[in-house]
Amino acid sequence: MSQSIAILGKASVGKTFAAAHLGMAMGYTGDKTLVVGCDQKRDVSRALSHEVRPSLMEALETVNFNYDLLDLNEVTASAGADVDVMELGPSQLVVGHYGEVLEEAFRLFDRQEIFSRYAHIIFDVNDERFDAVFAPLMRRVQGAIAVCDDTPESLFVLNRLLRAVLIGASEFGLSLRLAGVVHNRSVSPAAFERYVERTRTFPLITINECPELARLRTAQRTLFAADSLPPHLDRIVVGFLKIAEMMRGQPFNLVPMMPLEDEEIWQLAPAAQSLN
Repeated sequence: MSQSIAILGKASVGKTFAAAHLGMAMGYTGDKTLVVGCDQKRDVSRALSHEVRPSLMEALETVNFNYDLLDLNEVTASAGADVDVMELGPSQLVVGHYGEVLEEAFRLFDRQEIFSRYAHIIFDVNDERFDAVFAPLMRRVQGAIAVCDDTPESLFVLNRLLRAVLIGASEFGLSLRLAGVVHNRSVSPAAFERYVERTRTFPLITINECPELARLRTAQRTLFAADSLPPHLDRIVVGFLKIAEMMRGQPFNLVPMMPLEDEEIWQLAPAAQSLN
């Protein structure tokens, strides 16, 4: 049975960057890994592979949702020796919130035993609402890694995620646990550092704002594809390899994490950074 990990957070904080680099780090260690894009923009495919494949929902529609007729090779592209990538995509037939697409995907995963084919499955999740849309992931995914930048809005979404994970575990017996936070595009980290200190959320890696990283998406590659890297970028590769090793052992933060009240989020930044 594979280990499943969801990459979560506010839109535009670098979730796809984290999912792609964690996937490549898992593959670098020799573990067969599938990275799954859970949105309509095909971001994770563009980040990892030049191969073009139809989305899972598109392929299912062509076989009238007969799971046994679907050839996984048609929807799975190679991103490396041990890393594949798949896009769930939207569906013209499965209407409603994206949770229904996730439910359809998990039914296929069960029918075709995808969870036994890979050591790790990483879900790059676009949605930042942790309600009914999020429920299929909370029921099926074991671990979550949040991605956050320095903004109060990003911390607000992280705080809502932390609250959803705790409620899911305590009131509904769901298995999803938060392993920690990738702190991305850091420039003024004071608010993030205060949040971590007060909530006891575990920081996995801090990635400073860096112009070289912005060019990776259009190049359809990760830092793992480079022959050599300057020290400030090599540190990021090493950081994701350490996260991969940690996740392989499935440890989670055992210190009780407590979300803040919503209003407290806006008070974390120094006065000079406060919003009017």
